[in-house]
Amino acid sequence: MKTIVVSGCDARHDPLTAELMASLQAIEDRTFDIGFIRVGEAPAPASITSVADLVATIVPSAPLGPNEGFQFAYDAIKPRLPELFPGYDVYVWLDGDTWVQNAIGIQQIAEAALLADISAHSQGDPNYFGCLAPDDYTLDVYAVAFGPEDRQRFARFPMVNAGVFGARAQSPLWNAWKATLLDVRSRLQGREQRYYSDQIPLHRLIYSGSITLHPLRAVNNWLALHSLPRRDPETGRLTAPSLPYEDIHILHLVGASKTHRYQVGGRTTSLRYFDVRDFRAGGR
Repeated sequence: MKTIVVSGCDARHDPLTAELMASLQAIEDRTFDIGFIRVGEAPAPASITSVADLVATIVPSAPLGPNEGFQFAYDAIKPRLPELFPGYDVYVWLDGDTWVQNAIGIQQIAEAALLADISAHSQGDPNYFGCLAPDDYTLDVYAVAFGPEDRQRFARFPMVNAGVFGARAQSPLWNAWKATLLDVRSRLQGREQRYYSDQIPLHRLIYSGSITLHPLRAVNNWLALHSLPRRDPETGRLTAPSLPYEDIHILHLVGASKTHRYQVGGRTTSLRYFDVRDFRAGGR
């Protein structure tokens, strides 16, 4: 099974994506290739391109304003992975604000991709008990993209996170997702209220029955904003914060968790890959 792990970003997000690439580079005896998508004309730094086996560049068709959503959604970039990197059996996508602690997480995503049209994390876990579901963001974006009737019909199902997923090259996901994103873009053009998301259209495709989902465990896409991980006192590794303290395989630094600082053993650190790695190397 020939697998490629792909991420991408514009120049603003290079530091985070470089840390993801470093975490992939640290995997011993990796069995997958690494792809990177540069969005925009600014060259990507060597800390990214030197790790990637393949690099694709996409110039935005119409750069978005600060409150208009995500360029990846506007240009339907994630559904184009088989076009940008042809020749693979399975594609695994990791957002640039993720990093990999255990390679088994990538393996599980790829294996799960063979069991449905997409493998992804439906945002449910006992440790997320303090989060509203659906949150206000989901309700607002659903209403903008698809109207109040679809918001009422679909938004109460668990959100499916589009930041980490796997799919077969022949999955119907790619064409269905791309067509939906382009349809949303067409309908929102010229509207005063518009917002471009790839996650909400993916959610609607799944819960409308258009594509099938094999749900991933939370440890394969740990949403740090929903629940801060625990640092194991013996190993220094990040784990789920409740028993049985499972190792987190892939950490997703959503929102404010990117800059979160906390105290461990009299030291201040963060959840960024280099900080966790260097903290562990420096002793407990």
